[in-house]
Order: sequence, then C-alpha cells, then structure tokens
Amino acid sequence: MESNGFAEDYQAQKGEGHFEGSLRYVVSRYSVRTGKAVERKQIDVLVTEDRLSVPSLDIADVFANNAPPGVSAALFRHDADDFILYGDDVDAYRFRGYDKILLGMAFKALALSGAPVDMNTPEKSGPYALRNFRANLSRYLGQAGLRYDMYFSSDYNVNWGSLADSWLFGSGGLKVPELDDSLKRGEVPVRIEVYRNASRLLSINLMAAEEYTVSRALVEVPAQKILHSSTGLLRQLAAEAMGL
Repeated sequence: MESNGFAEDYQAQKGEGHFEGSLRYVVSRYSVRTGKAVERKQIDVLVTEDRLSVPSLDIADVFANNAPPGVSAALFRHDADDFILYGDDVDAYRFRGYDKILLGMAFKALALSGAPVDMNTPEKSGPYALRNFRANLSRYLGQAGLRYDMYFSSDYNVNWGSLADSWLFGSGGLKVPELDDSLKRGEVPVRIEVYRNASRLLSINLMAAEEYTVSRALVEVPAQKILHSSTGLLRQLAAEAMGL
C-alpha cells in the first residue's frame, strides 16, 4: 500500500459539475499458487453528464458465464433511465424498470461468479495516495476468508446513474453497505482488490482519468441495432441462477 503522504499535484477533476472524459482501468487476475498476475485486461469507461459507456467489456464475468450471446459492450443512459447491452451483431438488450429489478435478483443469485456479496459495514481508513489519486479505503470482510478492499476518490464527480440505484444495492439486490452512497456522491473507484485469506485474487486499478468533451456518437446506441426487451431473458437467467 502506498504512503498516505501527498504530493501537491495529486490528480483531481479540473472542470465544474459532473466529470466528462474517460476513465482507464486495468483488471488483473492472480494465481492463488504463485501470487503472480495470470491475466490483465484494460477497460475504458467513457463518461458524460448524462451517459456512461463501456465499449469493451467481458460481460461473461459479470453474468458468471450466463451472459446473453454476443454481448461485449454496455451503455448506461441516465437521461433515458435505462441501460443497453450489445455486441457486434444487430441485437441489443434494453434494461429498464422491472428488468433492472430482475437483474439485481439474478446478480444476487449468481453472487458475482460465486463470491459472497452480502457484507457488513466496512472498516474505513485513509486517505492514501495511489498513483497520485487521493483515495479512502473501505474494507469489507466476506465469508470463506474473503476480503474486499475498495478505494474511492472524492476528487471526481461522476454521474454513475443506474449503477448507484436501488435495483442493484437495494431490496433483492446485492448488500454492500455504503457502496451505493459513494457512487451517488459521484466518487470514483481508484482500486478494488479481492483477497481470499492472504492470497490476492483480483485487482482493478484506475490508471488514468482524462477530461475532455466526449463525442455524442460514442455514447449512443450504434446504428441499426434492434432493441429487445430483456424481461424474458432475465426471467430465464434468474430462474437458472436460483436453480428453479
């Protein structure tokens, strides 16, 4: 863990209001036996005041290998109160209203690829300097020796939209105390690490936060996509996840 001493030039949002630009993350998975990274992926998140796009996403990880076929990108439209999952083919799945509640239930049943997700109030410390980002740590202790370290920076104000809504963290969804509050405040995850006992399993690190005007075309549903309601798909997913 880096020192909690700060340089004067730690990174922070320059513009007023909501952040606009890109957040670049690197996701690393580690060998329990050797402790070395066995897989690294880059994920870019495009952010505007009313939309958020993840143009390249390993959706199979999110859905515990039960993802809709061909899905590789996500678009969160805060101004339309929905989000869209799509891939290279013409099909796209729209989540809104009851669809999002069903997805929250499915996430809870799937337990995000088998990891326990109902956790108690976190232990807090900080601030720390992580790659010149100032961040505070919330440490969650899970079941079976799992530990989740989540570092958030309040020096940015991102509109996370439905990612902070009750469908995901409320009744029927995941129970991770205070995480939704951090997202609603617009805080940015700087580092998330998952440990089982002394072994690190996963880390997600913010590598860069760049402010610029994002082209509207980059946060639109791609042309010629056919939007499908996700209700039927989610009923099936939730039933499979709960063994019904």
